[in-house]
Amino acid sequence: MPTQPRLLFLVNDAHYFVTHRAPLAKAAVEAGYDVHVAVPFTIDTVENKPALEVIGQTGAQMHNWDMHRSDTALLGEIRALYGAWRLIAEIAPDLLHCVTIKPVLYGGGIARLRRRPAIFAISGLGHIFIAEGIKARLIRLVISLGYRLALGNRLSRTIFQNEDDRTLFYKLNLVPDDQTVLIPGCGVDIDKFHPAPSPPEGVTTIILPARLQREKGVHEFVAAAEILAKRGIKARMALVGYADFDRPGGIDRAQLEQWCSHEMVEWWGHSTDMPATFRKAHIACLPSYREGFPKVLVEAAACGLPIVTTDVPGCRDSVRAGETALLVPVRDAQALADALEELIADAEQRQTMGKAGRKLVETHYSEAQFIARSLALYEEVAP
Repeated sequence: MPTQPRLLFLVNDAHYFVTHRAPLAKAAVEAGYDVHVAVPFTIDTVENKPALEVIGQTGAQMHNWDMHRSDTALLGEIRALYGAWRLIAEIAPDLLHCVTIKPVLYGGGIARLRRRPAIFAISGLGHIFIAEGIKARLIRLVISLGYRLALGNRLSRTIFQNEDDRTLFYKLNLVPDDQTVLIPGCGVDIDKFHPAPSPPEGVTTIILPARLQREKGVHEFVAAAEILAKRGIKARMALVGYADFDRPGGIDRAQLEQWCSHEMVEWWGHSTDMPATFRKAHIACLPSYREGFPKVLVEAAACGLPIVTTDVPGCRDSVRAGETALLVPVRDAQALADALEELIADAEQRQTMGKAGRKLVETHYSEAQFIARSLALYEEVAP
């Protein structure tokens, strides 16, 4: 591999890059790569400006990609595709690393046409693979065709975070099996995410740490809160995450205000210090419909929290059922309430599960392990 190989990350969200790939970018710089990061600079979210500052601190060069992750208008898609083509042509990376659906589709197609090696990170199937209806099915068809074109590049490797997603893509003939790699999650800084010296005082606090999207199981979480209240079970239930009301699948603003005004749940908003937020809670809950490999559950486990999550791809892969977490059927608020009640009533079980979760992360899902696996893959794929 030549001196200073040029690596370009193509990502649709600056904040997502910071939480999931910034440590890798910094490590790549330290390993001798000329690292570039292309993200949209002007997305109307509270996290974007500080996220850009963090990216700059990695030592990578930043580039503005004119796109919006939730834009599905034809003109917007053409603009995003052209922007990706222009950036890749100007930067001329030796290796392209595309993360999430649109970067994979656009960057992957361009890399194949330009005969450049690429790494594709399938971090989950996304809202459109979970949504129902004719429109969603049509979009899935188009995306599947795009995946087949992008991932078929013989110079590429596709990273999956769980075995279910990898098997699905192979069965749908979207990617050659010999070009797939399994890397579970993006790792957690176990020095930053660590248990509190002692559990927080007061009523048992349960948090759902995720963007407020329907497919994250927000409705089931609120319904479980109502069920527990009717049973006379005291618990503090809080949603922790950014509410992107205009994004497809986003929670309705009026609905959220009603939940909070009726004191069914609390909304703590977007947290800029998740380790501190986890240490305010007794239980972490993610009743998601499907995930790639939810980093928030690994972070929660690193902080010594017991977990209640759904028995679906991604969620069940990031925990150990019965040891670090209780698994419940998807879209089942009654079962969710039952599992939460079990942990609310048993502080000793919570402590045992929390310790096992911390050990699991230390052994398998640390940030250092993720970075080592990723850099090894770069060495394999880069020319």
